Amino acid sequence: MRRRPLSTMLAVMFAGLLVAPPAVAQQADVNAQIAHGTQLCHRGALQQAVDQLREAQARASTPAEKADAAAALGLALHRMRRFADAEPLLREGYTHAPDAVTRALRANDLANALLGLRRDDEARALYVEAQRLAPDDASLQSTLRLNLARLTPPAERLAALRDAATRLPSIGDTRDRAHQAANLGTQALALGADGRRLAFDALDQARGLATASADVRLQAEVLDALAQLYEAERRADDALRLTDSAALQAQAANARELLFRIEWRRGRLLKAAGDSDRALAAYRRSVEHIEAVRQDIPIEYEDGRSSFRETLEPIYLALAELLLAKADGAAPEAAQQHMREARNVVELVKRSELDDFLGERCTVESARAQEARALPAGTAVLYPIIFPDRLELLVETPQGLQRRTQPIESDDLQKLVHGFADSLRRQRPFEGAAAVLYGLLMRPLEPTLDSQRIHTLVVVPDGVLRLLPFGALHDGDRFAIEKVAVVTAPALSLTRAAAERRGPARLLLAGLSEPGPVVERLPKWVVDTLAGSPTRTLTREQTREALALPGVKQEIDQLRTRLPSDVLLDEGFTLERFGERFSTGQYSVVHIASHGLFSSSAAESFLMTYDGLLTIDGLQQLLRSERLRQRPIELLALSACQTAEGDDRAPLGLSGAALKARAGAALGTLWPVSDDAAMQLMSRFYARLAASNGTPETKARALQQVQRAMLAEPSFRHPFHWAAFILVGSWQ
Repeated sequence: MRRRPLSTMLAVMFAGLLVAPPAVAQQADVNAQIAHGTQLCHRGALQQAVDQLREAQARASTPAEKADAAAALGLALHRMRRFADAEPLLREGYTHAPDAVTRALRANDLANALLGLRRDDEARALYVEAQRLAPDDASLQSTLRLNLARLTPPAERLAALRDAATRLPSIGDTRDRAHQAANLGTQALALGADGRRLAFDALDQARGLATASADVRLQAEVLDALAQLYEAERRADDALRLTDSAALQAQAANARELLFRIEWRRGRLLKAAGDSDRALAAYRRSVEHIEAVRQDIPIEYEDGRSSFRETLEPIYLALAELLLAKADGAAPEAAQQHMREARNVVELVKRSELDDFLGERCTVESARAQEARALPAGTAVLYPIIFPDRLELLVETPQGLQRRTQPIESDDLQKLVHGFADSLRRQRPFEGAAAVLYGLLMRPLEPTLDSQRIHTLVVVPDGVLRLLPFGALHDGDRFAIEKVAVVTAPALSLTRAAAERRGPARLLLAGLSEPGPVVERLPKWVVDTLAGSPTRTLTREQTREALALPGVKQEIDQLRTRLPSDVLLDEGFTLERFGERFSTGQYSVVHIASHGLFSSSAAESFLMTYDGLLTIDGLQQLLRSERLRQRPIELLALSACQTAEGDDRAPLGLSGAALKARAGAALGTLWPVSDDAAMQLMSRFYARLAASNGTPETKARALQQVQRAMLAEPSFRHPFHWAAFILVGSWQ
């Protein structure tokens, strides 16, 4: 993808500015703002660039200004990998380009965004159009060849890159040629062993050109790429030497978005060399740089890979692993310090994973604020951390942190959890797996839980453990829920402290027993699932019948007797009516009895109203209310929802829904349960909430008591009926 030289971009942005008479000072101001936003984008300050360019776009008055602002803003959003947002802006700039060369440049930019949206044929057509529009621009022609190479079949890509390499000498501008050589080298490096010779030649050329043009940032990028090449070749000493040089150049350029990757490599290399102290320091620096530029790190990379899965999680977990190793054999005070730091790193992991699910960065408490919020007596927090060869249990209580290590391969743990969860969903025998998992996860905690009289266990689950209802683990005599109340939290830094009770709870009940126009808005995969086959077609009436929830009316009627309530049922439960009622700030509890599914991302997760789909993002859009900010709800309950089977990211949907709705906690189900079980559990739960108003009983303990009562009844003894219900967020 072409990076135009900053000097070229500024020349375009400032065209006419230096000779602008006083009568067009406003235009000069807009052009200067666009130029400044472009500079910020070039430096990697992407969010600042977007903010600056949005303001310029709002102030633009002439068609030319509007097109220039749109094109620049689209490029910044593209750098953030927000391709869908970038595309219409880049298209506007392309459509209103003032001349053929500018149109060619903007055609290339728009094609890059379309490539990110997997619209390869449209991208290819625009690249070809740009080639036709600016045949004499050697730099642009080289850029277009490199971009078209990305669309070449893998078997032919190396030949395409070699051909592009022969065209580099035709580029007159040294700095631009350096960027092109770096682009080519990076593409060749991605081809693996076959492309390494070409990658080295191109990157070595780019290094010399970047030095000649005094482009410090580009020097850092090229040295980093060369270090990556040597690391792939297992030439650790050379890779470390180049990494050190890259770090110096990146520091000179203040390029922290490069530094976090550079320090990550340094940490890997030093750890492999057995230098754990210097490796720990490098990983700490990497995380420090991540936190400084976190808002500018894209959620998704250009090829669709998750930035969390590919980059952030490995860095955070490697740091946590080094810190836990440091705690081994350390004096008690030092061990506590290392474990506290590891705990804070795990919090960062969880926060970033939820960011990845939601597709945006979340606002969280600082580490200092977390430390200041002491755990209440009787409460413990469990951080299970899955490493390839073992399971680490980090347990925090009011008396400090403890650690337990369980030797189990991550693949074996995954199979065990999936098997147990499947047994519960299908009401099959579960006792064997429940006992093994209890031995892994709960038994090591028993001495601490007993000696400190822990009655509430907050679990911050990792990976596949999100599919696990901890309360259903069994020691051979009793379920875990019979010993402690269990709560799930995405991270304590994402859990809002309990709000002061504001009098008797008031309940908003929303239910859908017979869907309306929403059936026409369902994703195709949902309709195919209902039909049982993608080749079978359901009529609208058949779809409505398949989605009917006859038990909802009875559930709503029973729940409205437990707390003062307002009801939205069927045609009364529209997106608009729900938003209006919710945003009043009158309700401490909002209960939704309707179909819903939490899948692998927020974009694929939804709740059904009578006339439309309420997405997780939609919750946030509906609830832009000052009253709601001042009086947030305490609990969002979702009684007919489920998480996608076997998808360990899907339970993040409950956490995301609570965050987006500004709710202290969410109560939902991991799998569909019977109408009778849902009605019994919810009705008893609200009865306890009503009875506990003004008493110290928490939501967590109220749910525990209801689940214990249900498992004592023969008809509900199997955990299928009660273990699906999990409380996420604030337990108080």
